[in-house]
Amino acid sequence: MNERSKQFSRAAWIGVWANGILSAAKVMAGLLFNSSAVLADGIDTSTDVFTSLVTLVSAKISSRPPDKTHPYGHERAETIAAKVVSFVVFYAGVSLLISSIRRIILLEHAKIQGVIPLFVTIVSMVVKSWLFLYKYSVGKKLNSSALIADALNMRNDILISSTVLFGVILNKFGIWWMDSVAALVVSIMIVRTAFNIFRETSYELMDGMQDLEIYEQIFEAVRSVENVKNPHKVRVRQVGYKYFVDIDIEVDPSFTVQRGHELATRVKEAIIAKNDRIADVLVHVEPAGNIEQEPFGLDQEKLNSSR
Repeated sequence: MNERSKQFSRAAWIGVWANGILSAAKVMAGLLFNSSAVLADGIDTSTDVFTSLVTLVSAKISSRPPDKTHPYGHERAETIAAKVVSFVVFYAGVSLLISSIRRIILLEHAKIQGVIPLFVTIVSMVVKSWLFLYKYSVGKKLNSSALIADALNMRNDILISSTVLFGVILNKFGIWWMDSVAALVVSIMIVRTAFNIFRETSYELMDGMQDLEIYEQIFEAVRSVENVKNPHKVRVRQVGYKYFVDIDIEVDPSFTVQRGHELATRVKEAIIAKNDRIADVLVHVEPAGNIEQEPFGLDQEKLNSSR
């Protein structure tokens, strides 16, 4: 197992154990002390255990080297894992939304007993804050969409626990229905998180790019190579944390094939040097002044017009 896989697995296992303990504590507190909001928060946290396990499986798959059926590697398994996370979170959110609305309509409100639900919620906020900072930093360091998605879910959990805390406090002051309202708000926030994760991972699965800064890096790299003109038809494909680049360049028509190959190699090296996430660059060499109808890819003009 390489260093990236070790760090990924460590972060995922920490999430499994921390969320497992929090989930058990919140579900028990919600059931034993009559808090539907704390119970809803516990169910949401139980889905975090599953999502952490999903990221673990994806880490093992994505660490496999390229093979004849996956020549680009297996890194996109992390993106698929993030997509699975979005479906699980959405299901949990909708289930809680339906049950919360039912309790409000039927006026099934109850007074929360004791201070344990309050204490458990505060502990959850502290632990979730640490998990968010830890997983997000590791996810950014490893450029992992699965870990970043998991971290954003942790951030949402902080807001959820804050809402639960507010509902529990008001319930203790005699506003019993606020516990059910807090559970309703929690469910809406969970569904919103699911949509955000689904939308963000869709870009990669459709070979889309939200951050166009990498294109500017590519054009800057090409400008540094002498005797190379008009970089165009540039396409960047994200596969997990890696980028694969296709680019067309123009050179003097009188250059030999050998000379054209040397320039293409220099262009490839310059682009890879600009960003360590770029795994490979395919350079197509054309004679200067070549005109073709090319609907795909970007040149400098198209990039500027897209901003």
